[in-house]
Amino acid sequence: MVNILSIGLSLVVEMTPAERALIWALGLLILAAELMNTGLEEVVDYLSKDIDPRAKKAKDCGSAAVALTALAGGLAWVVLLVG
Repeated sequence: MVNILSIGLSLVVEMTPAERALIWALGLLILAAELMNTGLEEVVDYLSKDIDPRAKKAKDCGSAAVALTALAGGLAWVVLLVG
């Protein structure tokens, strides 16, 4: 949903093709990070139904990767809009 909004906004806001490509590429990276995180969580859940601190750490790291990727996308928007 946010990626659709981001792409739409990038078509309305005045920016260079390179800036638009950056926004779109970061949007795709966010989706890729989400997919990898989902895969990681599925594998961890499949391998063990027991509660294990290593499983929690693996899942937390996957979520952190998604958050950092989203933060990069948001930062790019701020830099492009504010200057």
